[in-house]
Amino acid sequence: MKILISGYGRMGKEIAQKATELGHEIVGVYNREEDWDSDPQALQNCDVVIDFSRPLAAPGNIRRCLVAGKPIVTGTTGWYDHLPELTMLCEKTNGAVFYAPNFSLGVNIFLEAAEKLAQALNNFAYEASIKEIHHIHKADAPSGTAIALAARVISQMDKYNEWQIVLSGKADEGKLPITAVREGEVTGFHELTFRSSNDIIRLSHEALDRSGFVMGALTAAKWLLNRRGFFTMKDMLRD
Repeated sequence: MKILISGYGRMGKEIAQKATELGHEIVGVYNREEDWDSDPQALQNCDVVIDFSRPLAAPGNIRRCLVAGKPIVTGTTGWYDHLPELTMLCEKTNGAVFYAPNFSLGVNIFLEAAEKLAQALNNFAYEASIKEIHHIHKADAPSGTAIALAARVISQMDKYNEWQIVLSGKADEGKLPITAVREGEVTGFHELTFRSSNDIIRLSHEALDRSGFVMGALTAAKWLLNRRGFFTMKDMLRD
């Protein structure tokens, strides 16, 4: 594949390195908004764009790719309020977008397990909560994975209708509490807890490094080629 990297932070650099090792070609790197205008040839020459930029930049990056007719895989989070408009643009341009808060196979199995556990506990007296820990450089909080985890739980438990980030104390009635911590160089830790008066059930996932995310993103990029539509990890894993 000929790959254009959008966002040359930690993930962008590791994806570029691994892609090169696997025989793919990095045709360009966009690390600033003006790079899209100063080096348009890289976008024209690529087969796919892999985006790990920033929340404010991601919607514009996706728009540019759709208008240019280039498929884009994005692991950037914190922009999902733009999903309706970008989905419409994707349909209008017959484009291809693959977005995921987390490209790790283990995390996505963790999300499936969490949904099943929430379903099993729905009719019992358990209170759910989510905790996520990431490195101090992560821009958004809570993480996209924590939000995806909350959505799975809310879909299966009648007592919750939305999530709420909690710094201290309890969440409001009907809201699933999420605690977000930023410390050190933690790659990513997510824990779902169900607590009753009798016991505590915990389900957690911890990323030891970024290799799982990197391979997941490259696999998604290859999968997206010659497809049209708006896709998530569920689509790829169930294909």
